[in-house]
Amino acid sequence: MMMYATADTWNETNLGFIIKWVERGSPSFMVVMGISFVFSKRQSFKALLVRGFKILVIGYLLNTFKFIIPMLLGFFPNKLIVAHGLNPEHLVDNSIHFFLLGDILQLAGVSLIIMSLCVPIFKNKYMILGVAMSVILSSRALSGIRLGIDGFDYMLDLLWGNQYNVYFPVFPWMGFILMGRFVGELYIENKTNIKGFFQKVIILSGITISIGALLCYLDYDYHFGDYYHLGPGGMLLLLGVNTSFIYISHLIFKAIKNTQFFPFLVYASKNVTLIYFLQWVVIDWGMGLFGFATMNQQGVLMIIPIYSFFVFALLIVIDKAKKSKPSLTGRFASH
Repeated sequence: MMMYATADTWNETNLGFIIKWVERGSPSFMVVMGISFVFSKRQSFKALLVRGFKILVIGYLLNTFKFIIPMLLGFFPNKLIVAHGLNPEHLVDNSIHFFLLGDILQLAGVSLIIMSLCVPIFKNKYMILGVAMSVILSSRALSGIRLGIDGFDYMLDLLWGNQYNVYFPVFPWMGFILMGRFVGELYIENKTNIKGFFQKVIILSGITISIGALLCYLDYDYHFGDYYHLGPGGMLLLLGVNTSFIYISHLIFKAIKNTQFFPFLVYASKNVTLIYFLQWVVIDWGMGLFGFATMNQQGVLMIIPIYSFFVFALLIVIDKAKKSKPSLTGRFASH
């Protein structure tokens, strides 16, 4: 919606209000990433380092498909370029800017690289919790620090930037990933006592929501004024809300596990990175047809199911193509 809706649609309609709050749930992906890390067998320094760089490559490959290819082919909306404070006539500068945009995949990649360096100290779950809190609480103090060196400043922006060339800097957003890892360790410790595990999750959620809400009440602009560059209060508030989703997800799972909808969710969860990649390519390429920030509420409501269907259709085609490769290889080998 943020790419297609007009400013009035985004700020003045019920749909805009709902989507703004749904967007606040995007850190759930980071929490789940941290939880899933606990169950991964690839936790060595080398495995994490390689995985981190692979995710970074995917992130910049996505930027290439989202931005650079449409720009080179001439259907990238000038209005979006101007919205980024750039001149549509400066192709090289614009290409560099959009290629280097930092989003969730850049956050995930850099976080894994940092975590690879911390393998020895992350054996204790409370050390993980302590580092998560340190990342969150120190983020405002570090925010925006640069040395005035091109290239190196970009790497610092990935860590703690306060500009919109990086949407999810490591400080503070890696705190969600580490908190997810802490929750995963709690689960391993309490897997024979699931009720006790969820009680601890609810307590953790309640504490972080209470502290975060109080800090936001005392100074909203500092703690929650900029969603992509939150202060400690905003981070703790969102952390508590998104951690509570773990218990809510458990209740939803119990309600739908025997329905026909559940296998679809399992399929989607197994392909979440590819779905994320495809949806953004479809959204950004679609702006060549519909433009940037042109739609009212009805237009956005119409296009969401169409794009969703198209993304899953692409996913199924790609999935079938991947599965057919071994059989094709076998046929040629038999002749």
